[in-house]
Amino acid sequence: MNAKRVTLTAMVVFAFCAIATAAPILITNGNFSDVPITCGGYAYQYFGGNCNSNPPQQDFNGTQGFGWTLIIKSGIGLTAPNSAFQPPDFTGLPFTQALFLQDGASTAYQALGGFSANTNYVLSFYIGSRYAEGGGDDGNQTVQVTMDGVALFTISLKSFTPFMLEEVPFSVPTDGTHTLAFNGLNPGDHTAFVSGVSITEVPEPASLLLLGAGIGLVRRRFRQRSIEAHVPAPRA
Repeated sequence: MNAKRVTLTAMVVFAFCAIATAAPILITNGNFSDVPITCGGYAYQYFGGNCNSNPPQQDFNGTQGFGWTLIIKSGIGLTAPNSAFQPPDFTGLPFTQALFLQDGASTAYQALGGFSANTNYVLSFYIGSRYAEGGGDDGNQTVQVTMDGVALFTISLKSFTPFMLEEVPFSVPTDGTHTLAFNGLNPGDHTAFVSGVSITEVPEPASLLLLGAGIGLVRRRFRQRSIEAHVPAPRA
């Protein structure tokens, strides 16, 4: 094997390893499904919650495996599909429960470790609104996503918005732990739903270029060998 081939092979291996080791940031219960709703179709977060109250209440905060902290103003909790809370259709989505944000100053947050300073990340999540309009309750809610209190993304939803996948690029200034939060901003009985939350690291462009160059080399060598294999042998 010549030196050029060895160098290119090493470049490909290095680039592939760099991309393969771009591990996601660990989010506990990103699908809001690890703790079941014991009250039935939906429940508000309240300490010492009571499923027989109207509306039903459950204490999700501090429950093992829940991961998030829910700050109450007047409305925050979880819903399952097809509940009286009128969430969007869950069919085909990678979660079976969703966070709901109702009224202003309702917040769900989680401290996340493992970040690297000035590294490119993408925050992915599904968001939709309540399928109702009039009668005092609807889906006209504005949701702001923050990292350490700094806004990453804001969206104003209208009623009857199906779950949409949002992908938000961002970086953090320091290594270590940073706090992700979803905040409902509009006061009143206006409801948005969030689930399927994940964060992944974006490979650096240099690694992608190296990998592309390596794949191109492999393809060229494969074509050359195919051509050689089909060249007729000279007649004696």
